Amino acid sequence: MSATLERVAATPEAWRAAATAIYRAGEALIADGKPVEVSLKEWEDDRSLKQNRFYWGVVLAEISEQASIGGQRYVADAWHEFFKRQFLGYEIKRANIAGRRRKVVTRTLRSTTGLKVRPMSEYLEQVLAYGAAELGVTFSVRDWREHKQ
Repeated sequence: MSATLERVAATPEAWRAAATAIYRAGEALIADGKPVEVSLKEWEDDRSLKQNRFYWGVVLAEISEQASIGGQRYVADAWHEFFKRQFLGYEIKRANIAGRRRKVVTRTLRSTTGLKVRPMSEYLEQVLAYGAAELGVTFSVRDWREHKQ
């Protein structure tokens, strides 16, 4: 078994079923002489649709309507790329490639798509603060926290 066994449980019954499945899978691997790794973490939802609508429909829309750099206005997609570079950065990976002696280094811009609820909220705070402080944008939403979840 080389695939990862993952389970999400929100009730004691679901937890018991998940723990049993993990135990049985681990038992089979150990019987085959293979060590196992077990980890447990609190479940975190992917960014919400509400957060995504707020980001594109309010934050980026208002920035693209009000902000400019050097007198040039930009569409929401351009601001999205700018903020990803500004606040999410790049993921660096090293991979072995057949025929190459050294590992190949790739640099990929991180995406908001993979953010969970809490990191997306932090990202939104950064974009809103930058928009207000650095770009002079006045956002129409008084209390954006209603859009966090």
